[in-house]
Amino acid sequence: MTSKPARPFTMPLPAARRALLAGAALLLASAVVAAPAYADESKTLGAVGQPVGVATGPDGTLYVSDETYPGGVSVYKSGETAPSRTITTGAGPSSLAVTPDGTLYVAQSEGGQSEIGVVAPGADKVSLVMKVSFGRHRLVVGPDGSLYVVNPEENSLSVVKPGDAWVHRTIQAGRYPVEVALAKDGTAYAANQLAGTVTVIPAGAPSPSHTIDVGVGTHPHGIAAAPDGTVYVANIMTNEVAVIEPGGTEVARRIPVGKAPQEVLAAADGTVYVTNSLDDSVSVIPAGKAAATRTIAVGDDPGRMVERGDGSVVVVNRRGRSLTVLDGGPVAAVASPVTPGGGEAGVDDGGGIPGDAVIAQGSFEVALPAVAAGAGLLFLAGAAVLVVVLRRRRKVSGAGGSEAWVLD
Repeated sequence: MTSKPARPFTMPLPAARRALLAGAALLLASAVVAAPAYADESKTLGAVGQPVGVATGPDGTLYVSDETYPGGVSVYKSGETAPSRTITTGAGPSSLAVTPDGTLYVAQSEGGQSEIGVVAPGADKVSLVMKVSFGRHRLVVGPDGSLYVVNPEENSLSVVKPGDAWVHRTIQAGRYPVEVALAKDGTAYAANQLAGTVTVIPAGAPSPSHTIDVGVGTHPHGIAAAPDGTVYVANIMTNEVAVIEPGGTEVARRIPVGKAPQEVLAAADGTVYVTNSLDDSVSVIPAGKAAATRTIAVGDDPGRMVERGDGSVVVVNRRGRSLTVLDGGPVAAVASPVTPGGGEAGVDDGGGIPGDAVIAQGSFEVALPAVAAGAGLLFLAGAAVLVVVLRRRRKVSGAGGSEAWVLD
């Protein structure tokens, strides 16, 4: 579609941001009760270009994607605090995933074609490319080495068998799936953002077994399965994490966290980490607990995370162009920071807001449907807060041909 939405606001963007943020802050001030942020528990340093994706290999190697043109993946060997080499990829590398044998998958593009690049263990460039559907894709490797590709535009997941370079099967999910979590038994859980649900797919199954409702309008995004099978879902608009017990068919409880929680990581010891994109912090939920006990200050606009073999957790701070490394374990002290080289990339602040849809594209990689005129103040305030951090926008077609503005 080539037409552009009307822009009802003529107020300069900085002023509009300040006004929206001030109003949203008043409305949301009492919505979330979070633990104090401890700045001395984290350190962040500058990264190469625009860091987005992060993954770790079986030998402890850390991979960080740089989404700026021409892009690439920075490689940190275990113990290194600066990248020792860069992997050449296609344009705009975003999501990363590593198989048990060290093969790296990279979500990238070539012109208007979305692709998945395959990098052999130890190689410095993509050697094989798989064509995929239009749009951004999240990649996850399962316990058996299978690659799961999330297809938001098609409301589905694709599965590539270990060692293959083609899709083995495609599984229908809910409306606009954005992430998938894989449990130890191979069960896949897809967070369907526009549907407000989680699709449950048994290991090896060609179709889902059931769907779990996490709340219409909550905008589930990040999802993770803990070692005991408990599933945690970050709901951006309601500032909470929905908890689904092993084998459960409904949300067992909800844990308040920071503002606009986006990503969830369940560590090997059961500790759950949640990035709060608007608070620039990470909420920490101990294994089996029903509340976040600590909030750790990190860099600007934290997004994806990964746990390394030594138990440390790496957080990508997108707008801050930095990485924060936290020690794992019950003490959660600070490990030596990962220190990428210099270089910065400009970020487009975007433009106005569509007249009838409160959905625009920025750093979130989420999709927000139109907020009706009669919606509650909390959802209106949440939408306003999201607008404050917008970067880039594009229009996409949802289920049934409807359109939405999605955030990258």
